[in-house]
Amino acid sequence: MKRYDLSRLMKKARSLYRQAMKKGTTTFSEALKTAWAWIKVQAGNAIKVEAAAEAAGYTDVACHTWAGWQALGRMVMHTSEAVFKVTVDDPTTKKGTRIQSYFTYEQTQPTPVV
Repeated sequence: MKRYDLSRLMKKARSLYRQAMKKGTTTFSEALKTAWAWIKVQAGNAIKVEAAAEAAGYTDVACHTWAGWQALGRMVMHTSEAVFKVTVDDPTTKKGTRIQSYFTYEQTQPTPVV
C-alpha cells in the first residue's frame, strides 16, 4: 500500500477550499477529493517531466517552471521561450490536464527589490 504525506494532502485541500470559497462554489469534502486526486497524479507527472527533459537534452541543466524560478527569487525574462513543455495531469482544471513550460537559469534574472 502506498503511503501519502497527509500533511501535504490537508494543506492542498485547505488551499483548494479557500480558493473555491472566494467563488462560493464548493464544500470542503469536494476540495478534499480533488486534493486526493492531485496527490495521486504527482508521481506520474514527475515521470513525464523527466522524460521530456531527457528528450530535450536538459538532464544536467537546472530547469524549473515560472513558479519554480519565482520561488527561488528569480523571474523569467519576458522574451524567453520555454526550452521544453510537458502536458501533465491536473485534476483541479476542467480538462484534467495543463501544460507546464520549463526554463533554464540563463533565461532568468534576479527579482527586483521594490
